[in-house]
Amino acid sequence: MTDSPITFDKGPRPRTTILEDLLDIDARLLAQVARRIRLVQRAAKGRQVLDRDLEKQLWSAFDQMGRQQNLDPRLARQLFALLGSFGLEAQPQRRAADKPFTLIPRSEAADVDITGPRSRAHTRLLAVLAAATGQATRLSGVVLSDPLIELVKALNQCAAHLAWSDDGLAASPLEKQTDEFPLLFEDVLVFAGEEPFTLYVLLAMALRDAGRSKFAGGAGLKSLDLRPLDVLLPQLGARLAPMNPRTRGLPARLESGGRMASRIELAPETPPLFAQALAIAAWSYPEGLRLALSKEPRAAAAQAAALDDAVAVLNLCQVKAVRKNDEYVIPAAKPKVPKSPDLPLDPALSAYVLALPVMAGGFARLSGNLTLPAPVLADFTALGLAPAFEGGAAICRNAALSPCQNLGMGADPKYLPLALALALKAGGATVTLPAGPAGTVARAWTMDLLDRLGASFDASDEPGDDTIVVTSGPQMPWEGVWTAPDAWSTLGLALISFIRPGIALDNPGGLAALWPRFWALFNSLPIARDPAPAPKEPEKHDTKPRNRRVRISE
Repeated sequence: MTDSPITFDKGPRPRTTILEDLLDIDARLLAQVARRIRLVQRAAKGRQVLDRDLEKQLWSAFDQMGRQQNLDPRLARQLFALLGSFGLEAQPQRRAADKPFTLIPRSEAADVDITGPRSRAHTRLLAVLAAATGQATRLSGVVLSDPLIELVKALNQCAAHLAWSDDGLAASPLEKQTDEFPLLFEDVLVFAGEEPFTLYVLLAMALRDAGRSKFAGGAGLKSLDLRPLDVLLPQLGARLAPMNPRTRGLPARLESGGRMASRIELAPETPPLFAQALAIAAWSYPEGLRLALSKEPRAAAAQAAALDDAVAVLNLCQVKAVRKNDEYVIPAAKPKVPKSPDLPLDPALSAYVLALPVMAGGFARLSGNLTLPAPVLADFTALGLAPAFEGGAAICRNAALSPCQNLGMGADPKYLPLALALALKAGGATVTLPAGPAGTVARAWTMDLLDRLGASFDASDEPGDDTIVVTSGPQMPWEGVWTAPDAWSTLGLALISFIRPGIALDNPGGLAALWPRFWALFNSLPIARDPAPAPKEPEKHDTKPRNRRVRISE
């Protein structure tokens, strides 16, 4: 008898294609990721952080194995952080696969006459100014989204006095007005939530004081790459150092107090919202600040759109901020926040509502002052959907769309789902995609969505070609359940459902990050009106006479 193991001849291994090999690897890889999540959750014991020594050992082994496989250390570091967030961060709530949220709108023509959603940008900028000056204000009719609430909570951690209610946002005045800056950052660990703007504006406000500030955040800010800020912060006398060397996001420590330049030039990589945050804080800097736009055209356009909002709000608060060609000038000043400012309509949210009539028929009227971005207005006009402005409202009516138009508004991620919905309704259009990494992500989910709808399209893979040509509308019934990549795409799907009912989502709650009340509007169609104010209980009057004390003088 031999000690060698018995083997069985399984015959020649069937040849597989590269696609089959990749599918097999991905299936096994995801199974191992799921197993790792369960082990990490057991090790964390209900907390959102692993034991420091355990995490150090895991990273050391992960880094060593990655180098042995000749993997990019930078990408390996990001992968390790993402794997950790899978198991440690609370995941967004999604519906069960057998109970999706199905979009089946009514077939009657829309009749929408409402007070339009107020500007999200103006709301948060005014909230920041009220907190940073200690002045009282009341903002009515605001879009009370999760990021706005996170901003309020973060500012209140820095000694602000902000509060929200169902219909607005309010700032209480300081008991005693002084020339001192009321927000405090020294020796405070501020939790900034998930929204980049909240972090950016906290950093911008903390720059004016000498000291060290610490910032933490949720999964979104932990994975946010903060390196683009390193180009500008040294010019403003500060440096930002990640507290976890394995990530480029939060938690991070800001060291500030050096000499601040009075003029800086924005880089192509500078996030537009960071430029906006610097502008809204610049009045508190010793010499104010001059912000020059990037030399790269697409980056400059996005930065200018964000800075225009900041200048409008600063002017409203009597700060003489101006744009001079490609430079924005914000002087050192003391803002005077209005007690009850009239907020304009939010251009992006309003654009989606104004597109309802062309998808569903009928008309939509939004009360308020609306200024659509030039690319959006140009695309609406080319399609034959240009809104009318009359009686303090914006109005759109059903119209036949002109096919084969070039929709440049898709270059902005906020308007890409809207451009796709209009292209499908028109029967064809060329849709511009965002540039850079955002465009790569957008191209992937856009192609997936169009495939699911059975729409014909052409997406070139040539470098520099950042468009998708839609050549027909939906041709197939919807099957399966989809996870919307962001809240804007959820709005786009709501529009598309009028021409392809039955779209099923497992994450409709993602709109809480954008416009929580949209589903109430959608479900009320075909007739939508402002909700009636909540009834108040009548005041109680005691009909019995009160006993009175009678003083008898001697």
